[in-house]
Amino acid sequence: MCRTHVRDCIVNELSSTDSDSEYCKYWVEWFTYAEGNEYFCDVDEEYILDRFNLTNLSNDVPNYLQALEMITDRLPEKALSNEEREQVERSARYLYGLIHARYIITTQGLKKMLDKFKRGDFGRCPRVYCHQNPLLPVGITDVPSQKGVKLYCCRCEDIYNP
Repeated sequence: MCRTHVRDCIVNELSSTDSDSEYCKYWVEWFTYAEGNEYFCDVDEEYILDRFNLTNLSNDVPNYLQALEMITDRLPEKALSNEEREQVERSARYLYGLIHARYIITTQGLKKMLDKFKRGDFGRCPRVYCHQNPLLPVGITDVPSQKGVKLYCCRCEDIYNP
């Protein structure tokens, strides 16, 4: 999926005031390219569709099945009212975060995160003596939504707020 299509989807969604507006077909790409989600990578669809990888997530996520359908682009656009869509969207964001946390410790996930790290997608260390060393996002806790993401520099071994 090219970035221009995803950008167009975001622009269409933000500029539209009509409730029946076109909404982006590719949810994962829309989500990962949306502002504030720079630390996420694309989770392979095969990984998301493998039920083993989703074990016990249904217990933690409201509207789990609809959220999963939204993430995998299988939720019909007109299936929900605007209010229901907002609730499912929140659940889909939360569910994707949980799936992402599991995915990035797999071989494929680690490779994607390493590529983003090498490109400096997560930012660069502000210290002069670190010579623009790339930063790595870290979680201070394993509990979702408890504390925000921090950025770690492996050269000076310090943690920064984004």
